[in-house]
Amino acid sequence: MNLLYRIFEETYRIILDSGVFILLGFFLAGILHEFVDTARIGRLLGGRDLKSILTAALVGAPLPLCSCGVLPTAVALRRKGASREATVSFLISTPETGVDSVLITYGLLGPVMAIARPLAAFATAVGAGLLSLVAGGRDEGAAEAESDVAPASPADLPTACEEGSCGPFVEPEVPARGMKDRVVRIARYSFVTMMDELAFWLILAFVATGFLAALLPAGFFVRFLPWPLLSMVVMAIVGVPTYVCASASTPIAAAMMMKGLDPGAALVFMLTGPATNASTLAVVARMFGRRFVALYLAAIFGVAIGAGLLLNAVIGAGIVPAPVTPEIEARGVWAVVRFLGAFGFLALVAFSLHRRGVRAGWDELKGHLRALYDFARGTFSGPLPRRALAIAGGAVVLLLWIRSGLLVVQPGETGLVRTLGRVTAADLGPGLHVVPPYPFGDAEAVPTGLLRSVEVGFRYRIAGGAAFAPVTSRFFVPAQSSRVPEESQLLTGDENVIEVAAVVHYRVADPALYRFGVDRAEPAFRDLARAFLVEEVGRTRIDAIYTSERGTVERKVLDALRESPALRETGLAPVDLRLLFVHAPDDVHGAFRDIASAAEDRTTAKNKALVEAEGALGMARGEVARTLAEADSERTRLVETAHGDAAAFVPLAREVAAAPRTSRMRLKLEALERVLPGVPKLIRPDARRAPGFELWITSSDSSGSAGPAGGSAPLPGLTGFVNPIPTPSPDIPAAER
Repeated sequence: MNLLYRIFEETYRIILDSGVFILLGFFLAGILHEFVDTARIGRLLGGRDLKSILTAALVGAPLPLCSCGVLPTAVALRRKGASREATVSFLISTPETGVDSVLITYGLLGPVMAIARPLAAFATAVGAGLLSLVAGGRDEGAAEAESDVAPASPADLPTACEEGSCGPFVEPEVPARGMKDRVVRIARYSFVTMMDELAFWLILAFVATGFLAALLPAGFFVRFLPWPLLSMVVMAIVGVPTYVCASASTPIAAAMMMKGLDPGAALVFMLTGPATNASTLAVVARMFGRRFVALYLAAIFGVAIGAGLLLNAVIGAGIVPAPVTPEIEARGVWAVVRFLGAFGFLALVAFSLHRRGVRAGWDELKGHLRALYDFARGTFSGPLPRRALAIAGGAVVLLLWIRSGLLVVQPGETGLVRTLGRVTAADLGPGLHVVPPYPFGDAEAVPTGLLRSVEVGFRYRIAGGAAFAPVTSRFFVPAQSSRVPEESQLLTGDENVIEVAAVVHYRVADPALYRFGVDRAEPAFRDLARAFLVEEVGRTRIDAIYTSERGTVERKVLDALRESPALRETGLAPVDLRLLFVHAPDDVHGAFRDIASAAEDRTTAKNKALVEAEGALGMARGEVARTLAEADSERTRLVETAHGDAAAFVPLAREVAAAPRTSRMRLKLEALERVLPGVPKLIRPDARRAPGFELWITSSDSSGSAGPAGGSAPLPGLTGFVNPIPTPSPDIPAAER
């Protein structure tokens, strides 16, 4: 049931991505069919020169004719006088490309392949025409071709086409029609005639795409077709017997590119598949002879493989990017358009199958198989070719059987060998190993050194919303991611809903358990990682997981994965886990952003306050330290000053002790000098101590004498004279005198 679901899912996705482009291509094809003047085409292709070859390639490239519809058209052109070279060019360019296939290529593989495909188809058609002109020999002409070509109607051709574009391309002229009638005819041809012709094959191609995407492992073509030239040759050989139109070959090529096929090999398949089916080869053989078929195939193979090698070289050199889908976001209006396009395409397919049924397509498929059988039987006739074919086939089978007994293990891989269903070796190192051949044993190399990743809450997709994820390939393919809401929405510890997208990197630790322990180990690993992520997020508050606890959640989930007993059964070993996206759901993301901004503002204000507080506290501490230092300095200064004053006072005290009266007088006089600075002072000794002392005060500008010292008060400008020989008082001791 899981396999059927995956097939259905891949088929639906490829239809969803290509439905709009299919309808648009069909509509443009209807416009071309209605307005192209088909009566002149046959007259333009009669010459055996480069001009006719180029004209046939240019005319056939945009025409909406598939592999079955181009056959009666080519027969009609040949019967109208077209040369062999022009017919071959038309027969190749018309089915290899067209407006519908170019648009489908753009929708599934991007603009690079959409440009490379018509250019390569044009080059293939011109190359085949030139090769026919140079090495094809003489053209017998249209008259002989007309007699040689048996089918005169589409029913006689080796296909089961009945009507529409499978009929002859040259139509009888009709009177001019009005625009309304033209629009009706365009719509009828686009969505009825072309849909009847291609519905069976498109559905078959989409189902085949689903099978390829679901069944083939990632990197299948990289492992089994590691060389680009080998993969192109294999794709060319596969395209020869395969009947697939240009539109139907595109999703198959997209599925093979998803599994690791390089763009050049995919281009080779899209060129050779529509142009070299069994019916086309049968018609070419009947029109130009069986020997011309080899020349026809050589031209197609040579130019197609050359175009593939050139495309790989251009991409590898970085001149153009690797093929990707157009970068159109599958949201909003485009999501609605994609759904309506897919719904409209499926509805038209359903109506077409209801009108014609499946039997017409089935008969057409059987007709192509019969044509392939008849062509092979007619080509490989006679005993010698059959014997040589049997010997060659036996040699190929023998070589393949011998090859099944050899195992090449590349660096970074580990060989795994099973003998009769039992694992007998799971640790083979790099090198060449001999293993039990088929059917006794089975061996494979498991890439244990490759770092893989599993996404939780989102999925990687090729840029532009393709229906499949990028895998290991020879070219780097840019990818985009799309969220998976049912996985990404989690509940936090404080009952808030958030969207979390995580990626877990891991390696294969045990190849045997990885291959045979658990079915689909990667989805089991994703579910286990999400279970631990849900559990850990449920313990964490939303603010914490937004800010400080994000790394803690990653570490705890990774540790829980490594210690899980269930993980050991998968053979995988987790290496790292990262939370890539942690946000609120889209409908409340704006409110959460405002809350987060307010919380950030609060944290900013708090941090600024802490900075200011620390600054003020530092300044206060500095002021305290400065004040303490100044106080200590002042204390030291005062103490030292006191010590100095005391040291100066000691000799004075000794002198005072030696002459106390004189010292007291000196102190008195010094005190008077300090108290009365700048005032003339007259000091008159005591009459008892200095008897006979007289003081005369005279004016500096008068010759008259003043009275004795007891007379008038002293006047400014007076000069006092003291008796130089005072009479000593008998009361003064001799020592003081």
